[in-house]
Amino acid sequence: MKHVILRLSDKNNHAKYFDLRFKLLDNTFVPKWIDSVLEAQQKQYPISEPWAMYNINDSMDAKFIKDNLNRLMAAVDSVEKLFDLYIDDLNDQPKLNKIHAVFEKYHGKLDDWKTNELFKGKPDSFRKDISEINQFVHACESLHGAPKIRVVWFDLPKHKKFTKEDYALFTNDRNFGSLYHLYADVGKNIESVAYDNDDHHHEIVPNLTYSADCILYLDDAPEKNLTEFTHPLMLKLNATAKVTRKRLLQEVETRQKAYIDSNKEFLSSKGFNENDPRLTTGRIELARLETNLSKSEIMFEIKKYNNIQSLFLT
Repeated sequence: MKHVILRLSDKNNHAKYFDLRFKLLDNTFVPKWIDSVLEAQQKQYPISEPWAMYNINDSMDAKFIKDNLNRLMAAVDSVEKLFDLYIDDLNDQPKLNKIHAVFEKYHGKLDDWKTNELFKGKPDSFRKDISEINQFVHACESLHGAPKIRVVWFDLPKHKKFTKEDYALFTNDRNFGSLYHLYADVGKNIESVAYDNDDHHHEIVPNLTYSADCILYLDDAPEKNLTEFTHPLMLKLNATAKVTRKRLLQEVETRQKAYIDSNKEFLSSKGFNENDPRLTTGRIELARLETNLSKSEIMFEIKKYNNIQSLFLT
């Protein structure tokens, strides 16, 4: 297998679609990711967030995100009251942190929900709604940020661990049109806590586990994570016309390293020493877009679609 195809479609017309074709990279992690994708296909798991096309067109705007977040919290609370919240302002980071903390507390790490008494006797939609609430929280935090497409399978078991060799492939940089692995753990990674001043999170969980989940970036700025346009540092940098991509990357990596240096004792209490490879930040690049179109032409085409129909290997 040398390529991966991401098929986008019109959610009201599955016959109207557009394929993005990527060349798989030749590194030691890609075969592991391929195996996870084949597992998802063999078990016929559906893509869990067919709407997850961020900042690409008007279909996933602030109203869509807010309406779905409040709808899902109300649906969960109608079965068992966990949230008891309503969000008016998608920039209300403290409330978003609180919602995420509720998700962490009740969903648990990775596949813990399978043995959690909370989910016994509940409809299947109960757990799915809780998981989707978490993703809409991240959608709030990414609103007006970089264009990207997330491909996620909620039901795919999350038990495969990164190796020391895998961590050597991590990067905080990103390339337009590249696919990267996606954070698959439950909690907040170093990238997140280094920025969002979250007083509610229950667990810091760095990049430990991978699955078939992946993300396509459609810009080529360094990874700035949850607060790429709202953190004061990033606002200052983005407002400076002469700021280079290299400078942004340096600022991101400096801030993440500063968090680790300032929290050595806390991280040690969680089982991570300061040189632990598991504290490596960023993502592994999986594949690169093959196309004769320019960046603007690609974005023009993609804007016509609002549904992630499938991802498959060739």
